[in-house]
Amino acid sequence: MTGQLCAGAATANLTPWLDIALCGGFAQRQATDVHDEIQAKALVLDDGENRIGVVVCDFVCMPRGIADAVKERVAERSGIPPSHLLICATHTHSGPAVRTALGVNEDPAYVAQVPAKIADAVQLAVNGLRPARIGWGEAQEDRVSFNRRWWMNDGTVEMIPGVGNPNSVGPAGAIDPALTFLYLEDLAGTPLALFATFALHYVGTDSPTALSADYYGHFTAKLQRVLGPQCLPILQNGTSGDINNNDYSGRRKWDDSGHAQARKMAAVLAGHVLRETQLLELHDSCPLAAVLETVPYTRKRITAEDINTARQILEDPTAFTYTSGPFSWVVGQPVWKKHIEVYAQACIDLAAMPEVLDTRVQSLRVGDAALVALPGEIFAATGLKIKGQSPFRPTLVAELANDYLGYICTQEALEQQGGYETWASPHSIAASGTAEQLAAVASRQLAGLWELT
Repeated sequence: MTGQLCAGAATANLTPWLDIALCGGFAQRQATDVHDEIQAKALVLDDGENRIGVVVCDFVCMPRGIADAVKERVAERSGIPPSHLLICATHTHSGPAVRTALGVNEDPAYVAQVPAKIADAVQLAVNGLRPARIGWGEAQEDRVSFNRRWWMNDGTVEMIPGVGNPNSVGPAGAIDPALTFLYLEDLAGTPLALFATFALHYVGTDSPTALSADYYGHFTAKLQRVLGPQCLPILQNGTSGDINNNDYSGRRKWDDSGHAQARKMAAVLAGHVLRETQLLELHDSCPLAAVLETVPYTRKRITAEDINTARQILEDPTAFTYTSGPFSWVVGQPVWKKHIEVYAQACIDLAAMPEVLDTRVQSLRVGDAALVALPGEIFAATGLKIKGQSPFRPTLVAELANDYLGYICTQEALEQQGGYETWASPHSIAASGTAEQLAAVASRQLAGLWELT
């Protein structure tokens, strides 16, 4: 029998220096300003027998090297084993580049120093542990997220087809409308923390060179105005590898963009949370448990002909012409010509990687709720499958956690649909079947955690 639940939450400032490379693009761009701080936000729970932690960073992804360094430091200083600490990234496109991919280079000095700061957030959360009550809940919001992959009338799938494109037919996948969350307050009823997941790729900023947490930062700020500065609201990305904020059917049109739109979307989600937290059943105790597995997977296959094609492109890209492919791993829509050099180099880089690699799948139990952590940009259909098979209600599925494989596409997308997310690169490493494999591991983990009841 577990004892009184204790909870602690804290942040650490991860804002880098100006001129650092920013993430989320096909070319280098350097930071010239700071709109809002880049942070690590940590939540630690202790049931008297087990201690678990979640830390969310305002990065585009969570490289395994950073995650492992944080886990090691936290285990030494805070006593939370690696299996019990979930480390993930929001997917802001306005944060520092922490991994080299698609023409953008990481800053080695920043990557080397940032794990210590992330670990500080966890340590500060441990320092602040106090008796608490917890509740879990879910709200539905299907008006702000849209599948960005669309079938075209030539039978191909295209990412971001444009609003009202006469050649577009309809979405090639689902959305996940569930806003799932954990809410904590102290025994006097003062809000302490909130951890929420929602599947929306990101909503960006006004300046391409200003550091920002994007709409995830606005979510925290909106809720702190109501719940108080002592409360740490955290928004983590759900399975949104094929989701964004634009309705390409044209039925829903937004008047705002940049930070104005980010604030609006944050307010929509914050409003749901504020309503639902008033109706929660709160618990003084709940069982905590966690499991972390190392899972082998196969990278995409690069043929000798692919390498020859890549070398021809890099030798003289202006002389290279194509109407399909031009690589064996391309299904449907050809690689964009404006970025063909990037994918030629990416093809060579991927071929240099081992054919069989491994990654991490993690599940955490928090009473009747559970968290699943997956290592890349996951399609919404995969998250929905895990939730549908889970015995926990709610089940929060966080992507970009503990490792980064890039886009982890469904088998259907890789073998039948194609499109940007499927193109082979260090930004889309995993071969067909990997998404289904990881989902099966997560479902098995959840079933095992449920049996601990």
